[in-house]
Amino acid sequence: MQRRAALWITGTFQTSPSEGIEAIAGLIPITLHLCKLNGRHHLYYASIPLSHAINSLLDSQHAKNQAPHKTATSKLTAKQQANLKSPIKDINEWLNSIRNCFNPLHFLFSPRSWIVNHFSSRISFHSPSSSSNEDLYQHLQSLNLVFRSSQVNHNSAAVIADRGVKKSHIAIAAVHIWADNSVIKQLQVYLLNVTSIEVELMAICTGLTPAMEIDSVHDITVITNSIAAAKKILESKVNPLQNMFIPLASAIKTFLSKDGRNKIHFWYYPSKAEWPRHKLIDDQVKASSCAPTFPSKESHLFSRKKEYDDILCKWQIYFAKSLKKGHYFLNFEDEKERVIKPTYAKGGS
Repeated sequence: MQRRAALWITGTFQTSPSEGIEAIAGLIPITLHLCKLNGRHHLYYASIPLSHAINSLLDSQHAKNQAPHKTATSKLTAKQQANLKSPIKDINEWLNSIRNCFNPLHFLFSPRSWIVNHFSSRISFHSPSSSSNEDLYQHLQSLNLVFRSSQVNHNSAAVIADRGVKKSHIAIAAVHIWADNSVIKQLQVYLLNVTSIEVELMAICTGLTPAMEIDSVHDITVITNSIAAAKKILESKVNPLQNMFIPLASAIKTFLSKDGRNKIHFWYYPSKAEWPRHKLIDDQVKASSCAPTFPSKESHLFSRKKEYDDILCKWQIYFAKSLKKGHYFLNFEDEKERVIKPTYAKGGS
């Protein structure tokens, strides 16, 4: 079935080898695709409601305060658990490796509490209108003017957030808080087994919270290289980043409710532009050393990404060891003469 789809997509001859046309079409082998769906199915149960019937069948730490069913895995003996072959057992194993991060019934997710409904005019996001060099230059010029005005005004402050990833999945969220043309506070947070968007969101949380606690500040400019992470703070839907931005969202609501003059502006800044103030914090992140850490559970997004990377690695190994390689189809190389590996991300190989 998948071979017929790959032939239709690529328009190649009927005798073309399946491994080659699947790689060109960006179609992962169906067996690996089923493995990915199986893992996503197990991860899904981390987000089910408290009243879901499956909770009563899981181990006590995942039951979400539900009374265990008489056939729950927590009531089985060690021998019964060893012989058990069930999706419930697989779900328990997956949930044991990730941190709990969902809180779908929090009051901030009710329509009457959405921050965007109450303060949409006092929260703004600024990014280039396109990826062209001209638009990026105009955006950077505007950012420079905004930053200078924030340092001249005694009622304004600027928060510059940055992230870095060290070895062993250790990440650093670093922040500089600027006021009156000087850094008034430097903060660093270390995280383990998280994705880049989670590190960026943690950096924003780390810097924005103390900035809002300054009594004289009414206007805060947050400069980040991930506007997507900043927009997550105002999202009303259930997502794996809830436990990170719920405290910040509550603080933002308090800050904006306290005074009608209070505003927050999020500005995008690309790392490649090497803005001097951003480069200052970037150099600090690169120079910082990470202390040894104890084993830690993974975030939901990190576990999902790791599974995706594992599946993709298996496909690439399978493709590299194919006996038909070099006989029925040739290697593709990029402009730097590196062999292109099969992938289904961003439209495929």
